[in-house]
Amino acid sequence: MFIECVKNNNTEYLRLVDARTFSVNGARKHQRCVVRNIGPLSRYDDGLPNYINRLRESFRNGTPIIPLLNEYVSGVVPQKKIRFELDVDNDEQCFSHPKNIGYFLLDGLYDALGIYDVLNQYKSDNHFPYDLNGLSKLLVFGRALFPDSKQGTFEERDRYLFDVTSSKSQHEIYHALDGLNGCADAIQKRMNYKIAKSIGRNTEVCFYDVTNYYFEIGENDLDEIGSDGTVIKKGLRKKGVSKEKRGEPIVQMGLFIDDNGIPIAYRLSPGNETDQTTLRPALKKNIGNLGLGRVIVVADGGLNSGPNIAHILGMGNGYIVSKSTKKSDKTVKAWMLDETGYDWNESRTFKMKSMIRKRKVKDEDGNFAEITEKLICYWSKKHYDRERHENEKFIQYLESVIAHPDKLKDKPKKAEKFLQKTTVDKATGEVIDAATHLSIDMEKVQAYLDLLGYYTIMTSEIDKPDREIINKYHGLSRIEDSFRITKSDLEGRPVFVSTPEHINAHFLTCFIALTMIRIIQHKILKYLGKDTKNLDGWESGLTAERMQTALGCWQADALSAGYYRTTKPSNDLTLILEAFGFDGELRLPTVKDLHTLKRSFHRVSVM
Repeated sequence: MFIECVKNNNTEYLRLVDARTFSVNGARKHQRCVVRNIGPLSRYDDGLPNYINRLRESFRNGTPIIPLLNEYVSGVVPQKKIRFELDVDNDEQCFSHPKNIGYFLLDGLYDALGIYDVLNQYKSDNHFPYDLNGLSKLLVFGRALFPDSKQGTFEERDRYLFDVTSSKSQHEIYHALDGLNGCADAIQKRMNYKIAKSIGRNTEVCFYDVTNYYFEIGENDLDEIGSDGTVIKKGLRKKGVSKEKRGEPIVQMGLFIDDNGIPIAYRLSPGNETDQTTLRPALKKNIGNLGLGRVIVVADGGLNSGPNIAHILGMGNGYIVSKSTKKSDKTVKAWMLDETGYDWNESRTFKMKSMIRKRKVKDEDGNFAEITEKLICYWSKKHYDRERHENEKFIQYLESVIAHPDKLKDKPKKAEKFLQKTTVDKATGEVIDAATHLSIDMEKVQAYLDLLGYYTIMTSEIDKPDREIINKYHGLSRIEDSFRITKSDLEGRPVFVSTPEHINAHFLTCFIALTMIRIIQHKILKYLGKDTKNLDGWESGLTAERMQTALGCWQADALSAGYYRTTKPSNDLTLILEAFGFDGELRLPTVKDLHTLKRSFHRVSVM
């Protein structure tokens, strides 16, 4: 073995290299193999002359000046001398058959989250005859690394180095979905316990939002009707307001996450239910059963309603919710536009103010209650510029109509609320029932333009600083990103299962895979020394897409003589492994070495 200095992106790196010999059909071949990447030269150079020559000489003498090289001269880790034969007439040896080993990390997280224990207990209690844990792992690993249909996931079960499941029959994967559905609540509760125990759940805030997923079917699921005509069970797949503006039946999914961006719980609702109506059942069934204590529910304006606010306060919790500035009453709008009381930043790009007020809300039973809350108003130039850009064409249209009223004949639907309709006689101009004259209501246009860039937030936390409340509300962007990951990276839709039980199990596997991704991102941020709770412009450390690629491309290919060749870890994979305290540099490992590596991942913590 010898020490080599190489350049990569104009940076010099040190590595320990070994020359190996093997034969192919009797011919001797030579190969250089990197035993260990030592690190950048700048990390070790003492500034004295001829450092590399002195390092090489010290290694040859058995007293390396870099301590981590001691084990390679002391005999603790003996140098491998490998000779193996390749039979060119053997197809199995002439073609590559790489298997994924990136799932080792996911396998360790699966057990660390307590999922194995829950399913094992369920299997025992219900005399479940199938490999429930193995099939569940197959579904979760497939969703996280190689999203596919249930059938496709099962057919590709041999893509992993070691068997994930002992199941040989495809129909068993659908039985596994029944099992997952049966213990979905228990799994969420167990995962929450494990995460709270290691990372720590900050129950002060709990973000909630709703999205929906479409099904490529034409008709709604039918409700189950009892003999007395009442609805016993609502159909799940129903046509409703699709976030993706599609016409097929959808299912609503409400998701709770903590301030680290790590999921807490999810709940499905029929697709024809509005966002507002999903919050109360989700709080009762999911958050209420997790023992989180008092939480502050953070949600957008679509979930802001009297019954929701009353329910949150009735449970002893708090809220931070947005309020549409456009739909605010005249008194609030006047207060917002009044410059009195605003606190500006130094660059004059942001201002905010607040007031404490009392108001009455109606609960779900129709009863009124008086509440005290803080109303925060803020204006941001960044938000103002974004709204101007998003509405640029419409604003230009309004401005052009003022100069050229004849353009009203091509009015977009959005312009309806800015129009004045006056019935006039075209000949005399008198206001009579003859024809309708359209004109722009300048007061409405000006009011619309004046409110660009303004936002309002209502909160029960009247003692918390305004800026802190605003920052916490901005944390909702994490949940929006979670939805994007589930829909795009995990390919959570369209959904190709049909029964409510299988649909719920499908979203449970998406929920578990998303949680694993968020935990890996959290570990990376901690490893990099970055803030995991930066709610005002947070970072992920590594995107889900790059994480998926890094773990999906980490493979091992069997050679002769019981050895394996592994793919060289990418920079992203190296970052992931280092964040969990692992070294991904594997030099012709044996099957025993790979089993040892897999077992070592079962010691990972979700901390």
